Amino acid sequence: MKKVFFLLIILAGTILSIQAQKATNLVYKLDNGITVKTEKCWNNIWVDQKSEPVQPGDKTPLLSLNMRTLGDFSAGSTFKLFSGSKEVKVNDAKPGNYTLRLNYKLSGRPGTFSFDIENVVIKPGNKTTVSATLYQYQVLIDEAPVSQKGLAYYESRVSRYKGNTDQNLNWGIPSFYPKGVHDKAITPDEKMGDNYGKIKPGTYDVLISIEIAGRVQKIWLENFIMKPDVSYKIVTNLNGGVITYSGVNRDVKIIHLYPVGTSGRQSGTPAPDKNTEIMKYDPAINLYACPPGSYDVLLSIGNGLKYEWRKNIIVHTGARTDVK
Repeated sequence: MKKVFFLLIILAGTILSIQAQKATNLVYKLDNGITVKTEKCWNNIWVDQKSEPVQPGDKTPLLSLNMRTLGDFSAGSTFKLFSGSKEVKVNDAKPGNYTLRLNYKLSGRPGTFSFDIENVVIKPGNKTTVSATLYQYQVLIDEAPVSQKGLAYYESRVSRYKGNTDQNLNWGIPSFYPKGVHDKAITPDEKMGDNYGKIKPGTYDVLISIEIAGRVQKIWLENFIMKPDVSYKIVTNLNGGVITYSGVNRDVKIIHLYPVGTSGRQSGTPAPDKNTEIMKYDPAINLYACPPGSYDVLLSIGNGLKYEWRKNIIVHTGARTDVK
């Protein structure tokens, strides 16, 4: 069996959450020609830029970069520094404004994911440290020859994190479109279930739709070549965690997730706020996929008769978080 692995660029509504810097020129392409584009997904890139005075006798470079990835995503990373269109060696960096170009080697099938961080500033008499934490999805494809009477077999599954095989509440439903045309889906030749079946060989733009907590995430695998008598088993690894209510109060029906600090800013009796709510999980006792991060969690007790806050609840990649 031939295993093909590749990673997704996850582009949420604003693509990336960046502090002060802009992320531009995102490029993700596999060596087999597949291009990945996504909509309304959970990705994030956290960038922090700090400046501090150069201490007497300090001969280290004026710029340093700390790179971190969450979950199973990268097999290594590199970066380059640019002043305008000219590449600058980090050891030669002087006070000024720069662009960092980050390049990630995919953990699996050869390919890369890269982006730029603009507006990196080195102030006179100071050193600058840029920290970048990358959270993206990984998609694994097992490709194997299997007799299908000339058709291609497909199957789509979702993992909340590496090794998690529970498909409840997070199925990935595939749809097929002509290459470059996304307004009308093609009906598979044999639709054997919502997430698997058979289709004529050809080149497609494949859409994986993942619904979690009533919200649909869309993952496009463009220029996907499907061959006759070949099985394609697609697993989307969300690189997330899971969250559930596991307290003793059986009247807790729903859990609402908000940015950390929301509880402290809300005055009066605790209540839901649709304008700042990140997600709502109903019923509360189910196990739900959740992006890593810190949250203030609002418990709905007795179907909204009462609400209580649980502050600074942390969800880790690859772990279960119990709210009590």
